[in-house]
Amino acid sequence: MREAQTQRLAPNERRALLVAAAEEIFATRGYTQAGLAEVAAQAGVSKTLLYHYFPEGRPELYREVMDRLAGEVVAAVRAATSTPTAPADRLDRLVAALVTHFTERPSSYRLLITEPWGSGEPSVVGQAVAIRARLARELNTLLAPAGEALAVTVGGGAAALGAVLHVCELQLAGQITGEEATDVAQRFVRGGLDALGLI
Repeated sequence: MREAQTQRLAPNERRALLVAAAEEIFATRGYTQAGLAEVAAQAGVSKTLLYHYFPEGRPELYREVMDRLAGEVVAAVRAATSTPTAPADRLDRLVAALVTHFTERPSSYRLLITEPWGSGEPSVVGQAVAIRARLARELNTLLAPAGEALAVTVGGGAAALGAVLHVCELQLAGQITGEEATDVAQRFVRGGLDALGLI
């Protein structure tokens, strides 16, 4: 538990503190087992103050954690694909960035990809769907210049993203190494998208 804050924090700093505490608790306990009292204690604040910042309670706080984590994943992908190289090379970098990010931050994978579906909260599930769409959009940005029909681009991008996420899950479960995960995902995605005329 964090020590109680002895100084007043600006609202944005307090909010960031609460989100960081919530991420720790959600990563340790999962959505359904994590209580707001635990989050408040971890942040060194009262439960009343927690509700002041997050009036909807646990679902709102979890969505905030998801949004922050999704921003980190998207930033990693954009950094990896920002170099102006051939589309296939940028695709390989995107896949490697996703695998590396989730390998280094397994709690991010859990909180963004697996945990939301068992939450029982429509708003949390909706946020998970939106995050997958956000990741797919990063992939589709690389595929769009191929000029294929929208259905092929969007469908191909969604299938490629799903494959990468499943390979990440295998790696996080210890069934394959990070290096194997990157190699398999890159080859599979490249082959499938090439067959669709997208790279």
